[in-house]
Amino acid sequence: MKRGGLSRAAAALAAAVICASAASAAPACRSDAPAPAPTPPPASEASAPRPPVDQALPGELAEGAEQAFGLPIPRRMKVRARFPDAVFAVGEIPAERVANYVRTRVLAGNVETGPAKTIFSRATVKSAPQRMLRVEVVSRAHVSELVVRDETRPPPERGLSVEERWRRNGLTPDGKVLDPTRLE
Repeated sequence: MKRGGLSRAAAALAAAVICASAASAAPACRSDAPAPAPTPPPASEASAPRPPVDQALPGELAEGAEQAFGLPIPRRMKVRARFPDAVFAVGEIPAERVANYVRTRVLAGNVETGPAKTIFSRATVKSAPQRMLRVEVVSRAHVSELVVRDETRPPPERGLSVEERWRRNGLTPDGKVLDPTRLE
């Protein structure tokens, strides 16, 4: 054995260990080896089936082209009347399905549910939160009626004094009527 170097036996042993480790790693590098199994998705993702982008889940209503103050009307409902502050739509859909449709699209301050009517008061549409709405889903015989009312207050006029605000509403600052003939 030489000083400062490895003996031939030690060098051969080191070479054998390197070859053995390279040989055991080689099958994992080949392309014909099976790929490792993908990790399963979290439980929340696995339990919720994802439909194709252009399809609704079973029992879910699809959005139609018409809107009422930012709330899309279900595709199977027809708008019967439009006013500046209300939209009325009717369709042959169970009221429960229409209420669930509305529930997924609005944030409501209060929801009242009854056997023939569901009311979403102080509601805002998730995609258009600038308006305050009252949404009613009413069951009538074999049809459902959707009533969407815009309850958004107009912004106050800036630069008016308290007296001017009272006067514009037809009252004096102490609450008396300015022109009693206008009330008739």
